[in-house]
Amino acid sequence: MKLELKKVGLKKYVLFSVIGIFISIFFLFVGLNDSSTIKSSYETAFSTVGLIFCFYYITLFAVLVSTYIINEYNHKTILVMFSYPINRGKLMLAKLFLITLLVMFSMILGYICCGTFIVLADKYWGLIDGVFESSVLFNWIPTALNAILTFCSFGIGTFVIGMLKKSVPMTIISGIIFCYIRQFYIAGMDLYEENWLFVIGVVILTIIGICYTLTYNLEAVD
Repeated sequence: MKLELKKVGLKKYVLFSVIGIFISIFFLFVGLNDSSTIKSSYETAFSTVGLIFCFYYITLFAVLVSTYIINEYNHKTILVMFSYPINRGKLMLAKLFLITLLVMFSMILGYICCGTFIVLADKYWGLIDGVFESSVLFNWIPTALNAILTFCSFGIGTFVIGMLKKSVPMTIISGIIFCYIRQFYIAGMDLYEENWLFVIGVVILTIIGICYTLTYNLEAVD
C-alpha cells in the first residue's frame, strides 16, 4: 500500500482535488447567480453540486484507474507487481481500494466546502430561496452519502470496462457514459438526486463486474 501511495503521488492528487473543489464552487456560484432564472432552493442548489461532482469525480476516478492500473498493463509494468508472492486479486483490490479511498475523501471535503458556500451565499448575497434550517442539513447528509456511494461505484465501473481490453480510452469514455446514465435516470424519474433503488442497482452491478474482472481478466498478461 505504501508503494502504491508513492506511485499515485499524494501532492499531485491533493492539488487536483483542491482544483476540483474550486472549480465546483465557481460553477455553483455562476449557476446560483444566473439572473435569467428564478432563485434556487437549497434542494436545487445541492442538486447542482451533485451534477458537478458527478462529472468531475467520475472522470477523475477514470483517469486514476487509467494511469495506475490500465497503463501498467499496456507498459507491462504490472508484471513486476504480479511477481510479488501475494494473490493477484488482492493486489488489484488494494490498488482499487486506494483510488476509491482518495476520491471518496476528496468528495467528502468537496461536499463540506460546497455546502458551506451555499449557506454563505444565502447569508451574504441572498442567492437561495428559503431559510437554512437544521432539517436542510439532515437532508443533505444522506443525499451526499448516496452520491458518494454512486460515484465511487461508477468509478470502479470504469475499471471493469477498461479491463475488458486494457484500454485507456474505454476507461475514460465509460466514465462519461456513466455520468449521462445517472443524469438521464434522474431526469426521467423527475428527481433531484439518485434514489436508493438506483444506488443499490449500481452497487450490485459494480460488485458483479468486479467479481468477473478479478476472475477472468487479471491473467491476460503473463
